[in-house]
Amino acid sequence: MKTMKYIIRLASVVLLGSAAVSCVSDKLFLEEQPKALITIANAYDNSDQVVNTLLTGYYEFEELYFPNDWGQGLAYNTTTGTDMTDNKYQLGVNSHMSNFAAAWSSTSSLPQSLWDKFYKVISYANLADLKKDEVSWPSEAEKSRVAAEAAFLRGLSYLRLGELFGGVPLVVEYDETPNFAYNRATRSETYQKAIADLKQAYDVLPWDVRSEYGRAGKGAAAMYLAEALLADGVESGNNQYFSEAAKYAKEVTEHHPLMKSRFGVRIPGASGSQNGIPNEYLQGNVMSDLFVAQNIVSPQNTEAIWIMVSAPNYAAYNANGGRRNCTLGLTPAIQDYTWAAPYKNQSSKDVAAGPWKAFSKKYGEEVSPASHGGTGWAQSTPTWYASYTMWDNAHNNNSLGKDLRYIEDVTVITKFLCCDENSDFYEQKLGWEYIDHSTPELSGIFFPIWYKETPFSVWDYDMTQPAGWFGKYVNFYRSRYAARSAEAYFLLAEALLRSGDTAGATAALNAVRERAHANPFSTITIDTILDERGRELLYEEFRWATFLRMKPEEWKKRIYDHGMYSARSNAPAEELYPNTRRWAEFTGEINFKYFPIPYTYIELNKESDGLTQNEGWK
Repeated sequence: MKTMKYIIRLASVVLLGSAAVSCVSDKLFLEEQPKALITIANAYDNSDQVVNTLLTGYYEFEELYFPNDWGQGLAYNTTTGTDMTDNKYQLGVNSHMSNFAAAWSSTSSLPQSLWDKFYKVISYANLADLKKDEVSWPSEAEKSRVAAEAAFLRGLSYLRLGELFGGVPLVVEYDETPNFAYNRATRSETYQKAIADLKQAYDVLPWDVRSEYGRAGKGAAAMYLAEALLADGVESGNNQYFSEAAKYAKEVTEHHPLMKSRFGVRIPGASGSQNGIPNEYLQGNVMSDLFVAQNIVSPQNTEAIWIMVSAPNYAAYNANGGRRNCTLGLTPAIQDYTWAAPYKNQSSKDVAAGPWKAFSKKYGEEVSPASHGGTGWAQSTPTWYASYTMWDNAHNNNSLGKDLRYIEDVTVITKFLCCDENSDFYEQKLGWEYIDHSTPELSGIFFPIWYKETPFSVWDYDMTQPAGWFGKYVNFYRSRYAARSAEAYFLLAEALLRSGDTAGATAALNAVRERAHANPFSTITIDTILDERGRELLYEEFRWATFLRMKPEEWKKRIYDHGMYSARSNAPAEELYPNTRRWAEFTGEINFKYFPIPYTYIELNKESDGLTQNEGWK
């Protein structure tokens, strides 16, 4: 079977099975009688073409996890507008995704891009499933696995569609004939289709896919199956689904145990170096090890369930469009900040205008060095709650300074080194209180950076690429977790809590906190689970999917209290932005339970009135 590295080489040419790579030799190809007309019906000659169609479906899914060349893209739209992140201030207050009155509508690009993406994946899965019976296979096992993976991709896509949009049309077979008469299934029917597909995948796929990173195994099928059962349990009120969800989630945690001690290429005693920096990283911890590029795809990493694979070779890609990851989006533009009034008049007249506008020779004389997260554009900004409040002692059970997920200079940077040798603060770590707050466009996008998304030193960067106008600390390769076992613990905790086993739910959640060295909770609620998901899965979780599969009363208040635009004056004072970092309030109500159905498709559905708009969007 092909690894996901194979996807990287093929995806640009495999759009349909007719474009798949044939295994025949040049000589045989020249001797063949070409078909008069290539169609879907006659284009598939061998199993590789079916596999390549399947891999293209995987590739489409991968695009959800990586930003484009400028640090934007669908990868950031999975959380923007929630309590965790939003888009940057320069786009204007009316375009903040937590301003639901102005930034959202049935013609918004975000809902349509997600709708298009998941139906495209479904199309490739259906096509691979259709053609698998028309070609010969090296073995029945290989054929069965491809069928299972097609079911997995289709099932996960319907799970996401059901979570985000409610009931949607169920397209279960590949068909080239245009259809203008789609009817929506119910939300529960949509979830049931996802459950059936994911069970089919679960029954066939292997547990161990470490030699084929990027392809789904039984662990991924089981984790999303647990999520689908949870979703339908909430939707239908059937508590039996919660018990079944707990069974699958627990099985995932048993086969994919959490990493609890340091591992991989940067452990104490490691030999060698990268970019002139020793591999040995004594300050690191298990949480930083989890996000070292080489460790994500390491066979030692039992926590990795399903991985979105970064490009293995930069040279194979166009320099302007091929980057699979970069720092621009998730790093503040600290190079633009100026001194707060009390610090402007320093002893040296040659001091730069801001804390990070000048760099001594010792620090490379370059704006935005690697130690500052590279060149940041703050395309996606974590809320004040995600950046600071959820980590404080009141919210994180007196774990500030202990929680491995929030250790300064190891897993998070909240203050940045002043490298201006003329400054009175040279080589001191400076943060929020040292910058000018009078310019909302800048002060509004000052935030910490997390190692899970942004390197902290030259060690991580690809230094073979020439520096552009935005600096040389931009290019790096790091695969991303689509699923890791920490999330399975949260699904287990939620399933047990909803079924009435609060003690079991608390134990499941505390297993993740124990690994992070955070103090355990004595009891938990749904709100506790959402908080802990934020702390553990920031930038990993599809937050909108988590929210919308729950009851509206379980997630709306979190946006009212913590959303960048919608934080309300009646929220507890400690949970609001400081006055200088707060945007206008959204004084209306969130009147929707799901994303809007893209109006384009309602308008095209002329032969049926079965594609109706969701409540709250008319």
